[in-house]
Amino acid sequence: MVPLADPQVDRETIEHVSSLLASGDLSTGEAVEEFEQTFGAFSDRKYATAVCSGSVALEMALEAVFDSGSRIALSPYNCGATLYSVLRAGLQPAFVDAEPDSCGIDPESLSTVGTSVDGVLVAHLFGEPSRVDDLLTVSDANDITVVEDFAQAPGAEADGRVTGSIGTVSVCSFGATKNITTAEGGVVLSDDPAIEERVSRSRSNTDDVSPPPRSVRMNDIEATIGLGQLENYDETVGRKRHIAEIYRQVSDIGRHPATRQGATNVYHAYPIRHADADRLADHLEAHDIGTSRLYSKPLHEYDEAPSVDRSFPVAEALSAEIVLLPIHAGMSEADAKEVVATLESF
Repeated sequence: MVPLADPQVDRETIEHVSSLLASGDLSTGEAVEEFEQTFGAFSDRKYATAVCSGSVALEMALEAVFDSGSRIALSPYNCGATLYSVLRAGLQPAFVDAEPDSCGIDPESLSTVGTSVDGVLVAHLFGEPSRVDDLLTVSDANDITVVEDFAQAPGAEADGRVTGSIGTVSVCSFGATKNITTAEGGVVLSDDPAIEERVSRSRSNTDDVSPPPRSVRMNDIEATIGLGQLENYDETVGRKRHIAEIYRQVSDIGRHPATRQGATNVYHAYPIRHADADRLADHLEAHDIGTSRLYSKPLHEYDEAPSVDRSFPVAEALSAEIVLLPIHAGMSEADAKEVVATLESF
């Protein structure tokens, strides 16, 4: 079996976690502070506040910069957690079509909604950055506040910027399948001390503050795992890029990801576009190759989504056609070649 994902934790990190367990240092402490400082510098941000999950991080970031009822543009081709975070923050989703190359939100489509939205959620999918310069140009022209979700692309670069450094506030998730994992966890980043203060104050319910706080801290065990992940990140991404080059040997299976000039890809996932995506996914699974039809239902079709009277053809095509191949630092060349052979047999 070649699994779709396989988080790698090195021996030194395991030993550090074991020492925390033995000492009883289990809550938010020095390891969390070190992880926040290290990840903030990694993402070219002044402030980083670690919390219990990426979706909670997004919800808190949105609350920190928007008034209740604000309209937020987002692509229908995305994780359901993004829609739910927008709704839980008391905001109104305003769907804008995706663009086919990066799979992120389309700048031209964003320009059509213009000043009718207050903010835009820019999500970098599968390790490929969105068209950052174009999105910022549209946002600046229409006074749209940019919130960046780089959960799938930490360390990627776009138009001279590292992901995480774009817009007013940014968030990252550290779930088990992410390039950088803390098992579970997330972080809110910004260069604004007022945003950092609000998020930090709101993640612990021990103080008398407004709005009512939560209990959503990251703990030292998770942060220690994250520090180990950051130390090994260049090796992780290098391995994934090597696997991606092996996959590109299959020239007639569908549309491979194409990283545009001025950007780098850190390959959170490897999406193949194929007209018969369900049958391809079934074929891979039948040959013990882990796969996923992630986001096969676009967000505007969710029960909780506001009703819309239009289609989003690019997002709908991506939902219908993308199949994810296994790609992780634990894969050998033999594993990758097994995936290639299975693709070719299809």
